[in-house]
Amino acid sequence: MRYSDFSVNNIDLSVIGFPLWTLATSGWGAQDTDVSIYLLQQAFEQGINFFDTADSYGKGYGEELLREALSPARHEIVIATKFGYDFYSPQLDVDWDGKNFGPAYVVYACEQSLRRIGTDYLDMYFVHYPSYAEVENDDLYEALEKLVDAGKILNFGIATDDRPEASEIATLLAFERDLNLFHTPFSLLEQDLVDSFSQMDRNISVIARRVHSFGLLEESYDPLMFEQSKFSDQKNHPTFGNIIEMRPNYDFLFEDLEESISDVALRFAITNRNVVSTLPNITDIDNLSQYCLSADKPDLDNDLINLIIEVYREQKEHGNKNETE
Repeated sequence: MRYSDFSVNNIDLSVIGFPLWTLATSGWGAQDTDVSIYLLQQAFEQGINFFDTADSYGKGYGEELLREALSPARHEIVIATKFGYDFYSPQLDVDWDGKNFGPAYVVYACEQSLRRIGTDYLDMYFVHYPSYAEVENDDLYEALEKLVDAGKILNFGIATDDRPEASEIATLLAFERDLNLFHTPFSLLEQDLVDSFSQMDRNISVIARRVHSFGLLEESYDPLMFEQSKFSDQKNHPTFGNIIEMRPNYDFLFEDLEESISDVALRFAITNRNVVSTLPNITDIDNLSQYCLSADKPDLDNDLINLIIEVYREQKEHGNKNETE
């Protein structure tokens, strides 16, 4: 396993982390608890030391899995969790309308996460999908700074999606809040936000998720089978239509390569200078091992990276080629 230069509590992050949404959320199918614990322990054995969850994943189940699987290794790993979806309030469900970033709730949610994980500190604590108006709130940052001062969190950042205002949110946070830790999508098919970080005169660190773009960049991707796949419910995602239209225009890149598209997609994210760790969708021992092997390979050739970026920019500028032919 390779490790980045980004260090938390004297631990350099593995370039691949384990995202617990695949084990603790309903969209991935039921996972037996013992199997989930085994996968997490195997990930640690294979060199992964970064584990990412959220309090809303299974209403705390993802955090409880970490306690069950990795408590003995607590001081050898980096744990990130997120807050903001208020599933504690009986009148609220975990959806886009049930968010709470009030200062009292921030402290309460942190205490609950600490209890479920069985630890007295969190390495990373992410604000989960805030709006522009919510990130302007001074009270939110004051609450987070108090948690840092109390030693309950070591770092905090923002988990943002690729909604239209994401770039504005990132710019505000980087320049006005001096925030430098972001949890965001990044892949061959989703480059805009991380590309904007490279243009900033800031030391931005990125945890890159959705590196295989809803499964469109996985080796098993089949357009005919996609409707029945675990990703099919993403069709209503605001950017999904553009992403799936772009996908065929990358096929030519892989015709003469020995590497798989899944391998190249993961290494493309790892190679980016702002990315300190990646979160591929780990669902079983086979793709866990596959991703770990990919992580040990050298960085992608600069010519291939530049070609991938060029293709992406052409698609963004001129639209999908299939629409103009």
